[in-house]
Amino acid sequence: MRFLPWLAAASFALPLTLTACDDKSGDGISAEEGQLSDLEPLLAGAPDPAKLPDEPKADATYPAQFDVATLQSPVRNQASRGVCSIFSTVALMEHLYIKEGKLSNPDFSEQFLQWSAKAEVGAFTTTEGSNPDRNIEAIQKFGIVAESDWPYQTSRWSTLNDPACTGEGQPIKCYTNGEPPEAAKAATRYKLPAVRYVSNRRQSIKAFMVQNKQAVTATMTFFYQSWNHRGGPLPVNGEYARQGYILAPNAKDIEESKKKPAGHSILIVGWDDDLAVQTVDELGNKVVDADGKPVMERGFFLIKNSWGTTNFGLANRFGPGYGWLSMKYVEQYANINGADVPKVDLGPEVCDDGKDNNQNRLIDCEDIETCGKNTACLNTDFFFESKPNKAIPDNNAGGLGSDITVGPGGTVTSAWVEVEIAHPFVRDLKLVVTLPSGRAITMYDHNDIAGRDMKRRFTLPAVIGEQAGGTWRLTVSDNAQGDVGKLERWAVGVSVAQSALVEVCGDGQDNDGDHAVDCADSDCATTAACQTAGPDVFEGSAEPNVSIPDQDAAGVKSKITLSGKGSVAGVTVDVGITHSYRGDLTVKLVAPSGKTVTLLDQQGGSADDVDQTFESDAFDGLPAAGEWTLWVTDGFAGDTGTLDLWFLSVDVE
Repeated sequence: MRFLPWLAAASFALPLTLTACDDKSGDGISAEEGQLSDLEPLLAGAPDPAKLPDEPKADATYPAQFDVATLQSPVRNQASRGVCSIFSTVALMEHLYIKEGKLSNPDFSEQFLQWSAKAEVGAFTTTEGSNPDRNIEAIQKFGIVAESDWPYQTSRWSTLNDPACTGEGQPIKCYTNGEPPEAAKAATRYKLPAVRYVSNRRQSIKAFMVQNKQAVTATMTFFYQSWNHRGGPLPVNGEYARQGYILAPNAKDIEESKKKPAGHSILIVGWDDDLAVQTVDELGNKVVDADGKPVMERGFFLIKNSWGTTNFGLANRFGPGYGWLSMKYVEQYANINGADVPKVDLGPEVCDDGKDNNQNRLIDCEDIETCGKNTACLNTDFFFESKPNKAIPDNNAGGLGSDITVGPGGTVTSAWVEVEIAHPFVRDLKLVVTLPSGRAITMYDHNDIAGRDMKRRFTLPAVIGEQAGGTWRLTVSDNAQGDVGKLERWAVGVSVAQSALVEVCGDGQDNDGDHAVDCADSDCATTAACQTAGPDVFEGSAEPNVSIPDQDAAGVKSKITLSGKGSVAGVTVDVGITHSYRGDLTVKLVAPSGKTVTLLDQQGGSADDVDQTFESDAFDGLPAAGEWTLWVTDGFAGDTGTLDLWFLSVDVE
């Protein structure tokens, strides 16, 4: 464990208990409102921070202000139980799941983690407290459940709950408030990947946080006056308590706090190098120098505490429950833990059940990454698409505009807009679609907590009754500085009143919006002008929706049979493949004669998916009728996908 010379004289035979202050007339945080933890278990097993390697490069510089406050779950309240490390660990875990982006509103059970650390890991079974090491071990080995599976209980069990819960030698159940319900034990458990200690030097903490855009936990010796906590004998500062200011301890605070040793654990979510707070002496007076000038302490970490939102940090600009912890304090007395972002795989979205199955905040057809090509979501008469693949101006309200011309006239009966945007922080974005009438509809405006990228369908009931035909414009604006992205693709799906859908068979336009113009439209097949029109076209489609074997030369094959007479005068193939690394793929087309042409040969690098049209004249002169085969192989291990659908069009003469 980390060696604290003055700690050796303290006795830890009994858990530390802080009696609530009865006198509510003074300012500051009462013991009842700001529960602490036993110091010895809290710091047990931690390495000497001075021996940990530095994180930053020698010439690295970091911003004077930084925070990841928008990636945090709500402030919690540990209430009267000494489980601060449980709360800081869960706060870190929720933060990392929010950053990962797939889990909707992550809220994990502190109650379950405390039980797991003691009952499953077997740590600190004779005290209420724990520490980040054992908490993380419980999460990594066993996982914890959602808060709703076993909600936190604010008071520890007493003899009213179980006669054994008194005196020394109490069973684990007295500290964990019993066993989890059987439903909680059987519930989904969530885990974290690697966690490690980080040097407590301020530059190392900054380096870890900036490089990863993540928070860290800080577990430390507690000094009562520094925290404006009325569990100690020295005067406290109510103004500082309301701001959440925690200064480095003075000599008297250190001396007095040794008499009642305690610890605390919080989450560091940012910093402000320029924040300066006037120091106080042992009498609670603000300190001035010999010239009468205020003596200031400069440089503070922004913290998220676990004492609720009704006492600590009430006036903090980041909200109640947040505070400012002296960097000097951290460098002298804290242990720091950081973690990796989890990889979340909640399974696929079921595209027609009205539920968010994969918990990415997108339901059914909104989730185009999973359901975009599902038959349940191909639910409009007409579909128009654009792939601008253009950068979105950073911190610019004007944004990027992109137009799509919608062919059919008539009144809209249903409509949606799909977007695919690459962006590291989609909460920066605002999306507005402007209709041919000039009416603007805001589809998205800083809605998500966080998350990377956006692949989403927006249903637009407000468009019903508008005229469909004309130019639809999507405007994507990025309204915060520091993260940049691009609009890769967007599409409009629209259905209109059928009475308006009439193809004019000689005007060169797609009047009814079915992507077939004039004589190519079956509506015009019987008109005189189309009786001698062009060569025949044989067409077919397949939706195999089958997995592509990973690193397997056999691959997967899908067949389309065409019938009729004539020779090939050109081939067009539309291919839709879902895959996490398209550079692994080879796509070939095999004619009925056996002739094989490679359409795609491990091109596209690390990009996702294949959604592409291929044209070839290599089959010209061969018989068009018979069995055509699309053959897809994956030449490298590690990434998998599916052949979703393909469409074959053969010109025949």
